[in-house]
Amino acid sequence: MTPQFRKIDASTLHYLPASDRHPADTYFHFSFAGYYNPDNIQFGALRVINDDDVKPHGGFGRHPHRDMEIVSYVVGGKLTHWDNATNVEETLGRGDVQIVTAGTGVWHSELNRHDEWCRFLQIWILPPAADLPVRYAQRRFEPQDRLNRLLHIVGNTDNQHEVPLYLNQDVNLYVSELQDPDARVHFTVQAGRQAYVNNIEGRVAVKGVTELDERDALEVVGPAELEFSLAGPNAHFIVIEMAESADR
Repeated sequence: MTPQFRKIDASTLHYLPASDRHPADTYFHFSFAGYYNPDNIQFGALRVINDDDVKPHGGFGRHPHRDMEIVSYVVGGKLTHWDNATNVEETLGRGDVQIVTAGTGVWHSELNRHDEWCRFLQIWILPPAADLPVRYAQRRFEPQDRLNRLLHIVGNTDNQHEVPLYLNQDVNLYVSELQDPDARVHFTVQAGRQAYVNNIEGRVAVKGVTELDERDALEVVGPAELEFSLAGPNAHFIVIEMAESADR
């Protein structure tokens, strides 16, 4: 099987500027809210990546979800999360992760209670079944955990004892920050699997394929061997790996 690659340039992402009704500057990787493209609904089980810049003392107030698995990855600033499953507030900083299995239904909020802007990725994964039990978890990570290496931040029920956080869907999420010019990070996309690579910050080179600027993405259908290295002073990227699907 020949690997397939498709690059998504950041200039083609749908951008929603700040307004009184929506307190964030948002780049939509897939159809969402007022942006609809029938050719860009999802990539396998990956339904949403919203790259949100949340203004100081703004954010997303209490609102409901169900039958979705949600990952929030904080890029900068601080994000305060509340949900009615735990009824507590948790504030996350750069590199921290929270997961929610909305399942039978959950209310939550994501707020920036600080004077600085907050940027985070809001990632929605389609669940393997409806009406799953609601579950929330979060994890703080240190910068060195992902420095010049791939850090496995979210797994699934098959590898949940090996990964800090897990979802019910058959997905895996990895992040890396490259700073060493000689650093090389490798990732294998197996046959029957696919991966969505989103370069969050800086510039990263994917050997033999392309270079990704900030907010660029790459869709990969395996089998494929990927090698990541710096194409600028720094690079910060996420890999979302899952079973291959016709919805891509």
